[in-house]
Amino acid sequence: MNRETASARPRTGLWGRLLGAGLLPRALVTVLGVPLLALAAVQGGLVYRALIGLLVLLGVREFLLLMSAKGYGPFKVIGTLAGLACAWAVARGPAAAVPVLTAALMAVMTVELMRRNMDRSLNHVAVTLFGALYVGWLGGFLVLLREATGRAGDDGFSGLRALALLAALTWACDTLAFLVGVAVGRRPLLPRVSPRKSVEGAVGGILGATAAGLVAAATFAPFLSPLQGGLLGAVCGVTGQVGDLVESMLKRDAGVKDTAALLPGHGGILDRFDSLLFNAPVVYYALVLAGAAHVAR
Repeated sequence: MNRETASARPRTGLWGRLLGAGLLPRALVTVLGVPLLALAAVQGGLVYRALIGLLVLLGVREFLLLMSAKGYGPFKVIGTLAGLACAWAVARGPAAAVPVLTAALMAVMTVELMRRNMDRSLNHVAVTLFGALYVGWLGGFLVLLREATGRAGDDGFSGLRALALLAALTWACDTLAFLVGVAVGRRPLLPRVSPRKSVEGAVGGILGATAAGLVAAATFAPFLSPLQGGLLGAVCGVTGQVGDLVESMLKRDAGVKDTAALLPGHGGILDRFDSLLFNAPVVYYALVLAGAAHVAR
């Protein structure tokens, strides 16, 4: 999400600034996309796994194309397959990803030997594997959360509620950061990475996620105390925005504005799900530490 600073936006009213920041296409994608994601999440099982698999496939592809734009030569087929395999393995339990990563590492290094031009071999291998980890490994936690089981039968825990918690914290952060940044953003947050994000927007995002955590603990996530819900919200408010900044850093380094033009107002899959990729493992392990969920093995 872009949080504009005063120096980067025209002198118009609030509504004009919101429209200029792409509010309408963002809202359209949300109105159409969120119900589809929610239906797949409620269905669970193969339907939900297939959706996450599609998102991982598109996300890895976008990342590898980003690296190609940077001038690297990633192995697109191996990288995409490794990303899907990582997501599948993590969904079975993080430990299951070890043989997958081992095989991917050996395969990429072996295929690199066949390349005629050996210049920048280390870069080609590294970016291929990084794409599988960044999108595939982290994306697997979206399935792991949905299929998580609680430690007690009467605490109200379910994988669907855990996934709803992740969505609520992340989207509350994104929405408040966007609105507060457009409305009152003045001081740049990290201009060398993303000049339109502001300190005020970042603070608004953290407060929004904290409030969402408190509301969640009082409503659909009774397996968390109010303190745990608020604290988890604050942490996700930080990590989600770090995920957003990391993706902005990668795009700036590659010299592109969006990873793709798939979603109007949002760019590509990575532009939309960057915060979720960072927050999914945070929420999963927080629920484990809080005693609400079992560690998948």
